[in-house]
Amino acid sequence: MKDGHSSTVGTVALVLKVEKDEPALIEAISDAMEIEVLEEALVRGDQDPVSVVHAVREHLYHQDEEFGDYVEELLSQPFLKSEIRTHGIEWMKSKIKIEEYKRTEAEATLVIAQYALKVFLDDRSRLDFFLSGPKAKVRVRIFVLPEATSQVGSNSAA
Repeated sequence: MKDGHSSTVGTVALVLKVEKDEPALIEAISDAMEIEVLEEALVRGDQDPVSVVHAVREHLYHQDEEFGDYVEELLSQPFLKSEIRTHGIEWMKSKIKIEEYKRTEAEATLVIAQYALKVFLDDRSRLDFFLSGPKAKVRVRIFVLPEATSQVGSNSAA
């Protein structure tokens, strides 16, 4: 951050639920669209904003799977033009790479979330901060669900 060589990689949002005055991590999100969905659910006052994120995630997963099934079925056709077959195969290769990237990103998000939670627990006023390393910095946003209810007014700093 100080040396000018760091670049912002993305944002990790931590959703915490307070139980007996102790915050507990219930979700770590690094996908920008999912963070936006979470924020919108919080603004609307949804009772369970994390389930809204899960529903959107599930919907997109099923759309992707349906398209993948379509491409797979198309590739199984015996009289397919070679250029269509080539594009289909390239799409499948890209999908495999994207899935591997998502797995790696999920692992990194969990590591960042665990460290960021410790930072937050040391100073509970830190709801929006950066973690930086030699080559990257990540914005961390904390969303705390109140103890008495799952309903939330956004507790993140904007």
